[in-house]
Amino acid sequence: MNEITNCRFFKFVIITFNLSISMKKIKALYPEPVFISTILRLAGIYVLFGICRLIFVLFNTHFFSSYDTSRVLKWIWGGLVFDTVAILYVNILFIMLATLPFKIRYKNWFQSLLSTLFIFANTVAIAANIIDVFYYPYTLTRTTSSVFRQFEHESNLGVLFVKFLTDYWYGVIIFLALAAAIVYLTRITKPTGVLKQQGFFYYIYAIVLMALTYTLFVGGVRGGYKHSTRPITLSNAGQYVKEPKEVSIVLNTPFCILKTLEIKTFTKFSYFSPEEADSIYPVIHYLPSTGEMNKKNVAIIIIESLGKEFIGFFNTDTGSNYTSYTPFLDSLCEKSLTFRYSFANGRKSIDIMPSVLVSIPSIVEPFVLTECFTNKMQSLPFLLKQEGYHTSFFHGAPNGSMGYLAFSNMIGIDKYYGMNEYGNKRDFDGFWAIWDEEFFQYFAHELGKIPQPFQTTFFSASSHHPFLLPERYHGVFPEGPHPINRCIGYTDMALRKFFETASNQPWFRNTIFIITADHAQSEPQRDIYLTSAGLFEVPIIIYTPDGSLNGLDDRLIQQIDIMPVVLGILNYNKPYFAFGNDVLHSKGGNNVVNYINGMYQLFYKDLLLIADEKQTRGLYNFKTDRLLKNNISGRAGTVQDTMELKLKAFIQQYHNRMLENRISVP
Repeated sequence: MNEITNCRFFKFVIITFNLSISMKKIKALYPEPVFISTILRLAGIYVLFGICRLIFVLFNTHFFSSYDTSRVLKWIWGGLVFDTVAILYVNILFIMLATLPFKIRYKNWFQSLLSTLFIFANTVAIAANIIDVFYYPYTLTRTTSSVFRQFEHESNLGVLFVKFLTDYWYGVIIFLALAAAIVYLTRITKPTGVLKQQGFFYYIYAIVLMALTYTLFVGGVRGGYKHSTRPITLSNAGQYVKEPKEVSIVLNTPFCILKTLEIKTFTKFSYFSPEEADSIYPVIHYLPSTGEMNKKNVAIIIIESLGKEFIGFFNTDTGSNYTSYTPFLDSLCEKSLTFRYSFANGRKSIDIMPSVLVSIPSIVEPFVLTECFTNKMQSLPFLLKQEGYHTSFFHGAPNGSMGYLAFSNMIGIDKYYGMNEYGNKRDFDGFWAIWDEEFFQYFAHELGKIPQPFQTTFFSASSHHPFLLPERYHGVFPEGPHPINRCIGYTDMALRKFFETASNQPWFRNTIFIITADHAQSEPQRDIYLTSAGLFEVPIIIYTPDGSLNGLDDRLIQQIDIMPVVLGILNYNKPYFAFGNDVLHSKGGNNVVNYINGMYQLFYKDLLLIADEKQTRGLYNFKTDRLLKNNISGRAGTVQDTMELKLKAFIQQYHNRMLENRISVP
């Protein structure tokens, strides 16, 4: 409400001022042409930001289920608040120069400088907004400054960027039209008229205007003038929405980038004493000693963008119109331990290594991009190395891509296998990595050369934008509403051939296979996968060739549980640190935690709690109310209290332990 009040105050001041200056009788307050020009230019940028928001919603409309009038008006109002901050920050140098109390502002060269600065700054801001229109489906959040760190290790960014532009050529046209509008706006708002004030009175008048401008500027970028008002942040967008994913409508990309340039991901929390937090949400795990460790091989296979929507095994309720794109995985699910309710802990590929191998979820920002990524960690590879395991990681992209090689070194992986080790660039897809079929075969054969026991991780790549297939497979796999569908079919075939090759290897029958995805698909087609719960639904499948683990399991599981589950299966009997839990041997109720658009989500039993760090925003039965339409917050009895305690304890454990470098067993 504070932001709304101050936005109204800002408008009132401008309207009142313009009315007053139009009165010919008050000659002394007649406005300077530069001042009027500045106001008109900034007003024009407000309009262009609004157009960008409209384009964002139109191109991503299937992600937002409800458009009732009150909700839309709240989005618009919130959007104006955040646009104000972004526009003022983007134009800070332009505003400062335009309001200097010197007559040099009227020189032609100075006006040219102002115009150039205005065009450049706002064109970049509009470009960021338009790029996010098309990048949003891949992350389901507005882009932040972490994107620069996320792709800093990519050697083929130029090729990828060109491909992005050609695939979304219509976005380029939209951007060029908006850029042309900025140029036109600058031209038609060029200062005109005669400077009324002269001499000493000019400087007094100019200083007053400058002071007024700076006062409004400070209020605008802070979100208000009250002493209690903090500078507005991304989380403030939550007050204008009903669902976490709607936050992206209210926000704009320049705001998100600028506000996260110096952001500290972690904040100290004191909901409980450290002992109470450990009791409510334990992170040091002790398994009872029950004999010798079972030193089976462990192979974790991560399939790019493999959301549950593609897998027929998870979609038996869809009727005859449904097409499964994973016939091999469907058959594998039937003879594996397959979890019905399984979830990712992030929405980006760089989230997967910390989640699966270190049991660290992506909260606020991907862990590897935070200031605490150098904390002491005890990963699954590290723990198993202490027990005589050889550890490895396979990813067919250029070595160093996405920082996987660096993170592998940090968590104790013995050997990294990338494009360099593969050694045949003729099998490169031209954009991301070696084709899945060839790299899966390479994976199968290389495992035969590695000493047992081993723990290995394989990360596929072919089901990634730009969704290409080898020429020999054009028209072979079923097409779907999105080009990723055929790529999933191709990767499923590659996975089948991998198992055919691996089954003839001596290490095969002594291996536990865990299959999951890095994150869910970018553009779900079924409504149940468009909810804030569905956006995290990925498979977690445990296959043992001897059939010792099988069946459909209804327990909740998340990617950060994979490390504890593996250690439990292996009968590892030493204490270890994990934010996840061994769901196969847990006595208490399991839960799932993930984070989206400033909101935490806690799954527990049949319920999904959505909350920020201060209050609950919603409670839903995600099993029976799959579209999350019925908010039962306040009507669920003591279970809601339990969930709120668990979430607060998790928040405190996660943030405080990161800040204090306590994410390992002392």
